[in-house]
Amino acid sequence: MSNTYGEIPDNVRFKPYMPLFPNTWNLFQTFGWQAFYQFNLDSEAGCYDFFETRFNESIATSEDVTNNKLKAPDKVLSYVLLLPNVAIRADLLQGTSKLFAGESVDLTYVILKHDTQEVFALLNGHLEEGLPVDWWFVRPDDELLDRRHMKIGYKLKEIPSRIKDLRKSSMRLIDVFKDIRNERTPQWANAHYFVVNAYETFALNLLYEPSSYESISQGFDGWAAKELYGLPDYAFALIPWPQMINMFLYQGRAAFTSKLASLATHGHLFISPFEEKNRELVLRLHSHIYDWYQKEKIGKGVPYPIQTLQCEFPNLKEKKNPNNQFEYKYPSGEWIKPEELGISRDELAKGVYLDVTHETPVEKKIDHSHIISIGIGRSTEFIDPASKS
Repeated sequence: MSNTYGEIPDNVRFKPYMPLFPNTWNLFQTFGWQAFYQFNLDSEAGCYDFFETRFNESIATSEDVTNNKLKAPDKVLSYVLLLPNVAIRADLLQGTSKLFAGESVDLTYVILKHDTQEVFALLNGHLEEGLPVDWWFVRPDDELLDRRHMKIGYKLKEIPSRIKDLRKSSMRLIDVFKDIRNERTPQWANAHYFVVNAYETFALNLLYEPSSYESISQGFDGWAAKELYGLPDYAFALIPWPQMINMFLYQGRAAFTSKLASLATHGHLFISPFEEKNRELVLRLHSHIYDWYQKEKIGKGVPYPIQTLQCEFPNLKEKKNPNNQFEYKYPSGEWIKPEELGISRDELAKGVYLDVTHETPVEKKIDHSHIISIGIGRSTEFIDPASKS
């Protein structure tokens, strides 16, 4: 019997948003609150590795694109630093980033504890001309988190938990971050500033999500928590929302997902990698969780993009029916099965870029001939067209 919503303690700040993220929600339903809570605590150490891997590779890949060192950048995937849930083709990274945020940008990821909403850690990145050029990470024991806001006097780490409203707390955080930015890198004192609020549970959910389309749609759900689904606040928030992204959001879940996918990969599906360091951490501490991932996520397959776009979102307002209120309803049809791609599970864990878009019908069998490349960033392996015949 699966565990239900009512078993989550009411004092957990992230409780109302748990059903928004199907991977961590399924983990809770399968293993229960105590097991999930311990898993969340043990996974905090992996947050640094998760973001470090993505940021470092994004910066290195961008440098190679700029210096014309990267072969076939249209087949190489990287990440949009402004939206950590979006994988993007290396040749589209600069233009898309500039389109969203401008020429010179600072952004700070505020990683929030799922239980108290205090700041767990910070990750700052800087973009020039749409390309990432610098970043730094603040761990939970860093004294920087004890720095106080000049006007309200709150410590940086306690601002989100004391103000609660993510939009208001973000503006207070930006005050502090700008002071830090101007001290450390005064040459960027006039850069635009964004804050990305993401609970640690959101990062965990991304780690266990293979589909790039699903990852994008879950970013929408984090915004829609407050705007559409009637929940107290955002579960994921970029403050201030860039004008273009804001416009996409108000067009709905399917339109938002398809438009971002189009800008990021020309609509092609990317089966996201499971970062090696995090895989090793999970296998060492919670091997049963990785077994769950292999069975429930990889074993059952990846939805076709069109299935993601047509997915019916659960009704979060009907709290009286905990056994079926949070089910995502996908249209009928088979999903993309990894074994039909003709590659090993280890190769799949590197990331797989497919010639599959929202126009691909679910009746079409996806096999090895649809693989464009394997991997992400500079380690990408290109599939020889001759091997597809």
